[in-house]
Amino acid sequence: MITRQFEVLNELGLHARVASRIVRETRKFESSVIVKKDGRDFDLKNVTGVITANAKRGDIVTVEFSGLDENDAAEGLEVLFKNKFGEK
Repeated sequence: MITRQFEVLNELGLHARVASRIVRETRKFESSVIVKKDGRDFDLKNVTGVITANAKRGDIVTVEFSGLDENDAAEGLEVLFKNKFGEK
């Protein structure tokens, strides 16, 4: 298992359009991808899970990757977060 922390950099946080991008990225991999926020776990392969996490700009979220391709999944998600999910 790999654990990484990411800062939400885009202005609107993890809203519906961003959730769709995250789900598309994480579903490329077999590994489970779970975000931990406010003491709860949310599945990042599920749009509802991403939106329910309710992460806002400036929030630091912890993401756990677990599976055979966990390194690739972590790298893919890191790129999305760093690039503000394609937003400003």
